Amino acid sequence: MAERASLRQRTIAGWPVARVLGAILIAAALLWAAWATRTLIDLQQRRIVSVSLSRLVEDFVAAEARNGGTAEQSARRTATYLAAINKAVAELGKGGTTVLVSEATLGRSVDDWTAEVRTRVTRAMEAERGDR
Repeated sequence: MAERASLRQRTIAGWPVARVLGAILIAAALLWAAWATRTLIDLQQRRIVSVSLSRLVEDFVAAEARNGGTAEQSARRTATYLAAINKAVAELGKGGTTVLVSEATLGRSVDDWTAEVRTRVTRAMEAERGDR
């Protein structure tokens, strides 16, 4: 009992300790609520898109079969193409966009960005040819 009485008599800058602790707890709860609200709003603004990698690779393989060339050239172009696909998909995901492989999606509830990836890969492949 003596300890409770002394706790009630303690003050911080003239304010009772219990009120100061209560104010700190309320301020912390308000800061947490503001952070949680901002985080939830950011999550709502994220986009989910799909990319058909199999279609991209099919198109490349068909073009490569028509192109001809040596096995070494074909292997080098294939490696460059796959690296460009990886880079293009990674760039899409940097801004918080979730990229799904369309073969893994069951419905058409997400935007298909295969054309965007194809455009980026084509630019990367043309830049690779230009560097030679």
